[in-house]
Amino acid sequence: MKQILPVSGSWFRVIGTKNNPVFERIVFWALVKTEDTEVIVGVPREEIGVIGAVDGWLEDVAGYIEVTPEDVTRLTEHPDELAQFELMWAED
Repeated sequence: MKQILPVSGSWFRVIGTKNNPVFERIVFWALVKTEDTEVIVGVPREEIGVIGAVDGWLEDVAGYIEVTPEDVTRLTEHPDELAQFELMWAED
């Protein structure tokens, strides 16, 4: 990991599937060096203490969205509305 930056706004990491998405609130961004490049990943509160598990931060992430917590509730109930965010699902 090269750098950690605080999150401003209400950002969520989207994992899971198109029909059963899971939203995790991001508390900081991390600039991570992979084998081929550098990427910015969002890290939820649950994984703050797992700094060494950077690879896990990249797995099964469909993307990141900036929405209100109320929108997350609606999107959980109506996952078809996630199409507007152009997420990259593992099953695609």
